Amino acid sequence: MLKESIVRFDAKLTIAITGWPAWLRVPFIAVTFIGQPVSLIIFAAFTAYLTWDSPHVVWSLAAALGAMLINTLLKHFVHRTRPDTLYVNHMYFKSSSFPSGHAFGGVVVFGLLAYIAAHYITEPWGAVAAVLISLLIASIGLSRIYLGAHYPTDVIAGWALGSLFLWVIISTIQP
Repeated sequence: MLKESIVRFDAKLTIAITGWPAWLRVPFIAVTFIGQPVSLIIFAAFTAYLTWDSPHVVWSLAAALGAMLINTLLKHFVHRTRPDTLYVNHMYFKSSSFPSGHAFGGVVVFGLLAYIAAHYITEPWGAVAAVLISLLIASIGLSRIYLGAHYPTDVIAGWALGSLFLWVIISTIQP
């Protein structure tokens, strides 16, 4: 019964999101590129460079990379197949669908960057940066559904697990 509800939910939301305008394809390809693991590692390294004088932040970035490793392990154990789409058929690296690593890693790495921006950049620019970064996080997840790489529940799970890890990381770096 639960599995059927999830399938119906995924189908309805996927139809809605993939029905968005075709001009979104190019921006969503760019956003999905920003959310891939290699890009996230580069952003994490850049954030570490910016905050090198704060050992708590540097350690939290190491934890963010560890969180991405945990996401990979979850994919291995859950082993949910991806949607049968042209996008998935042309993927270079094949992996399981649940949870979305782009959504998970995006929340952890960019969420930490948003937290740092909100706390270390003077107002109103810190808040503006945090909001823009949050929009990027949402766009990364939505791009995965729009392009056909994930089911909506994969992305929602990635956002939820990423939020949990982000909360743990931020809890450790707060004074």
